[in-house]
Amino acid sequence: MKLSEIIAKNAKNGEKSIIMGSVLTLIIGIMLTFYPGGSISLMTKIISIGLMLVGIYELIMFFKQSKEERLGNASFSLGVIIFAIGLYIFINDSALTSFIFKIIGIMVCIKSVYKIQLALSVKDYSPSWKYALVSGIVVLSIGIVMIFYSGEFANTIATIIGLCLMVSSIYEIIESLSMIKKINTTTKAIDAVFIEKK
Repeated sequence: MKLSEIIAKNAKNGEKSIIMGSVLTLIIGIMLTFYPGGSISLMTKIISIGLMLVGIYELIMFFKQSKEERLGNASFSLGVIIFAIGLYIFINDSALTSFIFKIIGIMVCIKSVYKIQLALSVKDYSPSWKYALVSGIVVLSIGIVMIFYSGEFANTIATIIGLCLMVSSIYEIIESLSMIKKINTTTKAIDAVFIEKK
C-alpha cells in the first residue's frame, strides 16, 4: 500500500470516528435542549436500574451455587451492596445528576481533543482544517464547563449547552463528510502525479 493511501485511510478512519462521536453528542444535545431536567433524570434512572439488575444477578448466581461453592464467595454481599446503591440512586436521582454531567463533559472533551488532533494532522489535505480546529476548541470549552460547573447547572444552562452541542455536532458531521470527500480527491491527484512521473 502506498504512503499516500495509508495516510488517507488513517485520516478517513479518524473522520468516521468523529462522525460517530458527533452523532452521540447530537443526541445528548437534543435531550438537553428539549428535555433538560428530564434527560438527566432519565439517564440516572437507567443507571440505577442497571445497578439493581447487576445486584439481582449476583444474588441469583450466589443461590445457584452449592454450599461448598458459597464458602468464601462474596457474591451475596456484593449483590446486596450493588442493589442497595442502585435503589438509593433510583429513589434519590439528584445524587447522581452532577456525576452524569461530569461523565458527559469528559466524553465531550475526549472527542474534542481527538478532533483537534485530527484537524492538525490533515491540514495538508484540506484548507478547512482551521474550521475543524476552531470547532474542536469550542466543543472542548463546553466539555470543560460541564465538568467543573456541573453542580451549578440550571435547566437554562443545560438547554444552552444542548443547543451548542447540537449545532457543533451537525457542523462536525457535515465537515467530516466534506473532509472525507476532499481526502479521496487529493489522494487520486497524488496518485496521478506519481503515475505521470513513472
